Amino acid sequence: MRKSQFLKHIESLEIEDLKEEITLLFDKVKGVKEYYKMELGSDEDRLKMYTTLKKEITKCFVTRSYRKPRRPRIKKLKALLKEAHKNSIFDHEMADVYLHASEAGLYFNMEYDFYSETLRNNIIQCFEKSLMLISSSMTKDLFEERVQKHVSHKRTSFDLRLDLIKLKEEYFN
Repeated sequence: MRKSQFLKHIESLEIEDLKEEITLLFDKVKGVKEYYKMELGSDEDRLKMYTTLKKEITKCFVTRSYRKPRRPRIKKLKALLKEAHKNSIFDHEMADVYLHASEAGLYFNMEYDFYSETLRNNIIQCFEKSLMLISSSMTKDLFEERVQKHVSHKRTSFDLRLDLIKLKEEYFN
């Protein structure tokens, strides 16, 4: 169905029929429900949703063995972040989520002494996206302490720390 056909259909409906149509969409289509939850929901609702999302992100890095840790599920992480970015309204909330993903990856890297190029790239990409969103939403003062702590970990590899410092200087200066 084309947009013009859809607009004709909507124009032909009465107000009560439109209300029923929107209610049907809200009940049947998950995306509509998520959109209205983000758009019309309270700060507490969004905070609850982002807290759940952060827990899911952390689960992508969970492993049991220190001797032979399981590789992080980067593909699942990227799918979670893509879906959240699509539904998000405020940049500073999404910056918090990207920064959390980067912190979780960095923690996994340090805690389990696990290195892979995929993990390294993911940490850098999430950190860069968070810095972009922080600078675009002008909330540097809100995240400055977390960003500085993220960059200054001593146990990270020299190359990774150098890349993170370069990104921070690029967006924060």
